[in-house]
Amino acid sequence: MTLIKTYRRDDDGVLHYLGAWTDRGSFVTHRGKAGTKGSNVRRAIRDRTFATSPTLQEHIAAFHERAASEGYREVPIGEHAWAVLQIWTHTADLSHPDDKRVHAEAMDALDEHLGWHGVGHCDGNDLGGKPPEGSGADGTVLNLFCRVIDARLGVAAVRRVARQLKLTQRYVIGVRDPGEDAEYELAYSPRKRDTVFQL
Repeated sequence: MTLIKTYRRDDDGVLHYLGAWTDRGSFVTHRGKAGTKGSNVRRAIRDRTFATSPTLQEHIAAFHERAASEGYREVPIGEHAWAVLQIWTHTADLSHPDDKRVHAEAMDALDEHLGWHGVGHCDGNDLGGKPPEGSGADGTVLNLFCRVIDARLGVAAVRRVARQLKLTQRYVIGVRDPGEDAEYELAYSPRKRDTVFQL
């Protein structure tokens, strides 16, 4: 699958995205204001059924030309921030039904929401460690790492997914600005007493 993501800021500093990918014989373009679902257009790729449609290479070339003419550019991965959804589980072996549900659904839910809202994608997870004292959780720690184009928008998107997953009080969100020397900071907690974020 071909996937292209480009971004630009308008005169008011608002971030916009323009992306494209291939899907079932079509070239799909997706655009909008970062943090919103935006809109998409699907165009056929040349094959026996659509013999007069552009080839994939022609679609890609036209996309890059259009993006550049409108001021969009691909943003190097090193310029992306990180947002981490840290979930504290009920059980260490994920045997609790809610732990199983969250472990099975969280990564896909994050990836889908971040992607459709032009904010980024879920880049992996790790599992292990002990929840902080006073968290009310006796299990382990699940960290879901998300590369995001903008830290503030990334945190807002991750918060929405946490609500969709019904995590209640068992999570925090950490954020790290771009750059090798940047450190994670607590960006959001549903509990006022949390002041730090630790991986």
